[in-house]
Amino acid sequence: MKKFLITIGLIFVVCCAGIYALMTIDFNRMNTSEYYVKITQDGIVTESKSSDGKIYKDYNYSLEGINEDGKKKTLDFFAQKNLRKGAYLKMYVKEKGVSSYDEVKFDELPKKAQEFLK
Repeated sequence: MKKFLITIGLIFVVCCAGIYALMTIDFNRMNTSEYYVKITQDGIVTESKSSDGKIYKDYNYSLEGINEDGKKKTLDFFAQKNLRKGAYLKMYVKEKGVSSYDEVKFDELPKKAQEFLK
């Protein structure tokens, strides 16, 4: 009976750890390259319609980004709202394109990115 309770306890602990990991880890940011961009223009609006008739707007951007080593790359991405002009974004880029982004302050940019995005 003791072994059974210990086994059940271990399974419970492993399940709790797995649920915690799934809730806290952002898989869109794993194994990505980081680029930095400055929003200089409004996004190009595209509308799409869902199966229930709701209309959704996406704002598409194509901006040149730079990584901390100074390598430049054109990044195509979209947002659910029109992003603020003058905002600096940290882009998480995978092989297929941008997977996620965060707004950052100018002081948080690497030196080469600060020089390029002034």
